Amino acid sequence: MRKDAKKSSSSAKVVIIRNTFPQFYGGGETYQLTLSSLLSDHSYHPIIFSSSEKLLKSSKQSKISCQRAPFLKFQNWSGLKNLLLPFYFLWQLYLYFWYHHQFKKLKPITVIIESRDDFLAATLAAKKLGIQTLWIDHMDFRSWVLQNVEQKYKNLIGKQILKAARIVDRIIFISDYERQFFEKLIKKTSLPPFQNLITIKNGAIDTFSEYQAIPITPKSLIYLGRLEDYKGIKELIAAFQEISSNHKDATLHIYGAGPLADYCKQHQTSQIIYHGFSDQPLAKVASAEIFVLPSYIEGLSLALIDAAMLQKAIITTNIDGNPEVVQDSFNGLLVPAKDQHSLAKAIDKLLQNPALTQEFAKASRIKYLNEFDFAKTVKEQLIPIIEGKDHV
Repeated sequence: MRKDAKKSSSSAKVVIIRNTFPQFYGGGETYQLTLSSLLSDHSYHPIIFSSSEKLLKSSKQSKISCQRAPFLKFQNWSGLKNLLLPFYFLWQLYLYFWYHHQFKKLKPITVIIESRDDFLAATLAAKKLGIQTLWIDHMDFRSWVLQNVEQKYKNLIGKQILKAARIVDRIIFISDYERQFFEKLIKKTSLPPFQNLITIKNGAIDTFSEYQAIPITPKSLIYLGRLEDYKGIKELIAAFQEISSNHKDATLHIYGAGPLADYCKQHQTSQIIYHGFSDQPLAKVASAEIFVLPSYIEGLSLALIDAAMLQKAIITTNIDGNPEVVQDSFNGLLVPAKDQHSLAKAIDKLLQNPALTQEFAKASRIKYLNEFDFAKTVKEQLIPIIEGKDHV
């Protein structure tokens, strides 16, 4: 056990680092707030370090300690930009001393890191001070941080991150899919297997009782999230149009903002309703009968987990971490990505079978309680790591 693991949790600080572009806010940032709230419930003192304006603002509103962290907006170091890498390592040197100063002042028992530049500088600073260091991967490894790292002359930063990964106490993956990706990647690099890997799945705090009384609109489907091409919005609208004439009383409700907002407005009908952004997302999901997420790429989708928590039948794509939340023909239906006709068939099947929809909805709630209750996950899986009581 670490010498500082014996400290009372009431005085123990946990630094959580998630740096991104100042204007950005997504599921990875929501994770920080949820995790911090749960750590506070267990008498820890979480401190969020971030450059995300909304995350900092939300932290203050939630009375969670936070601090603006340095962030280099230039993040693309590929191709000819590799010639500028000496400047990047000067930046890393500055970042190392900045974090070293912060950690020495705050004296956290654990530092949790969830962003690329900080995987290097913050890790080295924390380990220099003998502080337990954890990494959490929110699909960042797969989507860009370690891309092409197995190729000899590509992604030099990623190669340095892999070296730093050896000294981390735990690398935490939020889904089985992300862990399997990492393990397969390590095999491609011919590096020896890592011994510090663990899966602690993402989850949601159980707020079902707050929304249980909201009336559910029969034969209503909902998409709620970013309006991007990779979310399958165009396929969803086309699929619903394909079957809507057979279900005159069915409705598709679309909530969100993004590049395809105008596309959604242009395709509105009496049955396809675009509502724009909602600041009450769980209430909107609670009011619908079926949740749909036809994305091409996902981590472990918090939107799917929220839908399961709220007891919804789900239709989603059979990609990445989605099958970990939606078991085909148990609590929903899985369809191929970018396949409008398969999506239309799945929608048609549930609209024609209200009893099956209800069966899937109840199964979703059970799956959430068994696997994705985040309060239970943090208590049983993460806190033992923080306290030095777990064993790899």
